[in-house]
Amino acid sequence: MKASERLLLSLFAVLLLGGGALVMWDIYRDRRDALTEEHERLELEMVEIDALLEDRDFWLERAEWLDRNLPVFTSERDMSDVIYQDAQAVDAVGVTTSGIQLLEASEGAGYVQARVSLTAKGTVEDVFGWLHELQQPDAFRSVKNIRVTPDPEDEELINCEFELVRWYAKPNATS
Repeated sequence: MKASERLLLSLFAVLLLGGGALVMWDIYRDRRDALTEEHERLELEMVEIDALLEDRDFWLERAEWLDRNLPVFTSERDMSDVIYQDAQAVDAVGVTTSGIQLLEASEGAGYVQARVSLTAKGTVEDVFGWLHELQQPDAFRSVKNIRVTPDPEDEELINCEFELVRWYAKPNATS
């Protein structure tokens, strides 16, 4: 083989090895970047898991409290009677209710909700004080879809339309 042929063969081999090295470097860099992203995602997930584990006892305690205290669903009639009574604002000073309408109960995983829609009328302090009292944790009631408007007849009063919801445990969901 002539010297020029050897030179060309050497140049070709160098180019081939250089091109192969570039392709391999590209593959390596893409794989490294993908692994770095996966590593960062897993580290973030680990931080989240650690944070959840730190709060584990707190949430277990709350779950036990719910298991002990959440009233158990007995019948839709009983649930409707209780939520209807709650909506009447019997003990609320300065609040009157009207338009009380039972809504269809809704269910979720482990719970049943009795619902009623109504309008409460009174001063801002009286109505919102009553709403606050309704939503005490051990009452298992919540207020949804609230809409507050001034009373057209008396500027010191408000009309508050909302749904009142009471939560019950499904009988087979309690432990």
